[in-house]
Amino acid sequence: MKKINSRLTVMTLLSAALMAGCSREIAVPTFPGSRPTSTSTVTRTATLTVTLTKTLTMTRTATLSPTPTFTATLTPTGTLTPSATPTDTGTPTQTATPTATATPQTAQLPVNLGSAANYVILSYTGISNSGPSTTCGGYGVYPDGQTSITGSPAIVESCGGAIDVGDGTANTAKQDLGTAYTDAMGRPTGATLAPGGDIGGQTLYPGVYTINSDLNISMADLTLDALGNPNAVFIFQVKTGGNLIVGPGRQIILAGGAQSGNVFWAVSGYCSLDTTVSMVGNIMAYTSVTFNTGAVLLGRALASNGDVTLLTNTITKPTP
Repeated sequence: MKKINSRLTVMTLLSAALMAGCSREIAVPTFPGSRPTSTSTVTRTATLTVTLTKTLTMTRTATLSPTPTFTATLTPTGTLTPSATPTDTGTPTQTATPTATATPQTAQLPVNLGSAANYVILSYTGISNSGPSTTCGGYGVYPDGQTSITGSPAIVESCGGAIDVGDGTANTAKQDLGTAYTDAMGRPTGATLAPGGDIGGQTLYPGVYTINSDLNISMADLTLDALGNPNAVFIFQVKTGGNLIVGPGRQIILAGGAQSGNVFWAVSGYCSLDTTVSMVGNIMAYTSVTFNTGAVLLGRALASNGDVTLLTNTITKPTP
């Protein structure tokens, strides 16, 4: 029985060595009363490939009691500077042209009209009239003669002003008008008006205003505010062939001590005053000046290269 057990033990050891894939030397034990047994060396090489596939699914539900409360504290490490600050201005308002403010412009001297200031009408090609029109300040025409004064009834000069037609005096006045026009157009711009703009409804202050298109005063009256200075000068430069167009019933309102004689309109095209307009200032048009029914002017209508048309109108010499 001991022998059998001994053999079993040896076999078991050999099997274990083989399964381990190793080479080892096995010493067979000697038992009392048995024959001496020699030492055997057994070499075995085994390759064991094991493939394991496991799928693990775990579901854990945690219940905390009492319910924890978390408090977070944020500490800024930088500085945020907003790039813009929105402003709520309420309902948008549309404006035809930018509204000028009382930002002071360089004070201007009056435009020197020379001997052209002796007339309230000065024309190159003549004066046509329809209806009872009145002037207070005289009129002149050059180079055309007396035949260039047309219409019925005749213009009534109510203040005893000079009437010079086709003579040297009118010629001198015509030349002085050209000089004055060049002076007014050459003054440095103080404010540029939007092309095609309508300045009706605005209040403008002393200075030089330039526009490179037609200048309209149509949607409301225009106010010229001298800010308390009776010597303040307003010059409007209507350039690039633009025209001065004043809509029906509009009026130019003088405020803050403004004087009609210190307002100058230099117009590279024509000037048109619609019905019942109340206009002020010295109009120096490169071409013509046209008055529609009932329009009145406290100022001068001076047409360098065209005519002046009247239709039951009144023109009065400005002050100063």
